Parts: sequence; structure tokens; C-alpha cells
Amino acid sequence: MTTGRFAHLLVESPKAPPTEAELDAIAEAIGTPLPEELREWLAAFNGGKLDYVFDLATEAGPFPVCFYTLYSTRRPSPARAAAGLVLHELEMERRLKELRPGLLPIAGDGGTSVLYVDLAPPGTGQVVAYVEGLPGWDGTPDGCFVPVAPSLTAYAAGLYLNTVEEPKRGG
Repeated sequence: MTTGRFAHLLVESPKAPPTEAELDAIAEAIGTPLPEELREWLAAFNGGKLDYVFDLATEAGPFPVCFYTLYSTRRPSPARAAAGLVLHELEMERRLKELRPGLLPIAGDGGTSVLYVDLAPPGTGQVVAYVEGLPGWDGTPDGCFVPVAPSLTAYAAGLYLNTVEEPKRGG
């Protein structure tokens, strides 16, 4: 059961809240202490699925995005791949997108679009996303970083249930 500022959201199959050692490892990797809001987010949504949509403001009007794969601080078992772990995703994003310091990936869309918390001043706590190219709203097929919300609390407040039925992947 989720409590606190994110109590209105239901996550499917979350893991237990992160340990202090896991939070310390993330803070060390990102190079800054983790704000309380992020610590609370990770306690509530440590992995699992968050099947909600957020309307991203664009020049062409609201564009719905769904970052339903929540990254975790731990593997469900030692035999599982590292994909989906916060620290693994941070390393991959730094390598693939030359991610600037301070951005911490927290969720993905199942493709190449990723949701981040910006922990570098002056955007401390701002939520941003790398959204794969969407020519319909920005005129380019290239991916780009876009501001999403001023905080995780504001992002969570803008989420609404995803009611779109999508075909099952892989068969």
C-alpha cells in the first residue's frame, strides 16, 4: 500500500523499499544527496509497473506519455539481468545519451524514452524526459529532452489511469 504524497497511485508488483545502502550507492553515483521527495518515490515505487499516463505539454497540444516501467534499486534474484536497475540504467544512459551530470533515470516507456529526476542545480527535483522523436508534435524525428513537471509530486498529481488497451508484446 502506497502512503504519503503518492498514495493515490497504485503500482503493480513493487519491490520492498530500498535500503539505506542502496540509496547511498545511488547518491554516490549521481554525486549528490537524494532529496526526501525522491527517497519517498523510491520507497513507494521501487520497481514494478505504474500504468498511468501524463499529458506532456507541447506546441501541438497535450501529448500522452506513459513511463510504466519503474526502475528498481535491486534485482528480484541474482540470476536476473541488470536491466531495470537504477544504477544500471544510469550507467547505460550516460554511455548511450551522454547524459549530463545530475540526471537520474527512474522509469522507462518500454522503448527508448526515459523519465528522469534532475538533481543538479538549478533544476533540483525537476522531472524531465528523453522522448524519442515524435514528428507530429515537435517536427523532428530525433529524440530530445523535455521538461515534464517541476517535481515528482507535480508529476504524480498529473498522472491518470491508462485506459488504452495495447496488444500483448512477443506473441
